[in-house]
Amino acid sequence: MKPLVSQRPTKIKSDRRGAAAVEFAICLPILTVLVLAVIEASNAVYVQQAITSAAYEASNVVSASGGTATDAQTRANSVLTSLGIKSASVSITPAVTSSTPLGTQISVTCSAPLSANLTSFGYLGAPTLRSTIITVKL
Repeated sequence: MKPLVSQRPTKIKSDRRGAAAVEFAICLPILTVLVLAVIEASNAVYVQQAITSAAYEASNVVSASGGTATDAQTRANSVLTSLGIKSASVSITPAVTSSTPLGTQISVTCSAPLSANLTSFGYLGAPTLRSTIITVKL
């Protein structure tokens, strides 16, 4: 009877040349799309925040004593321009003049098309972002 002797497995020479290049070639498109999507989403958040800031500033102007819709639109357009937002629109309802009664509810809406304000490849489509602030004439 032969004694049980453990035999060592023979070393198999593994050929891994080029494996890293293949793995990189597979992962690169996925990582590129992921990075571009994050940039696009960040730009969309920036545009939404910018139009919200413009609506807020316009509502402060229009609700103040003596504030008018014209003054508020000028302020909102100034904010939008300084933040680099293109093709934006501002609407204020009802029409506010210096003689608008106190306590009147005023709605300020700023909107901008996302497609005109993105620098990437349009993954998010072409929605129009809106922000509405409702305030009261003081």
